[in-house]
Amino acid sequence: MQRLCICLLVIFAWSGSSAEVAKDCKPPERPSIPDGENTTESKLIATRAILEQYLKDGDSYLVCLREFEDSLGDTIAEIDGHELLEKYKGMVEEMYLVGDEYNIALRRFKLNLGTSSGDSE
Repeated sequence: MQRLCICLLVIFAWSGSSAEVAKDCKPPERPSIPDGENTTESKLIATRAILEQYLKDGDSYLVCLREFEDSLGDTIAEIDGHELLEKYKGMVEEMYLVGDEYNIALRRFKLNLGTSSGDSE
């Protein structure tokens, strides 16, 4: 019975702290990347601008997380520190994935463009 109470207390404390960790830091919404085979050049150019803004907003989010961590000083709990690290790593990974997704779409577009122009000759 005592173990159950301790486990419930730990779970309660952890779930309560996760809501408080960097609540003022909001990650940017992930942009939609068009399929490179079925898109237009103007859509890809517009997507690039959206992607660049997403990356700037992602950088701002990462700065916010670092500033929040710094504000905790020595009082940072292990759970808070772990959750901050997970949020940070998750954002960095998403930024790389979105960039890769855009680059793949761009390569597919260029390949498709080259294939379609070669067919008309």
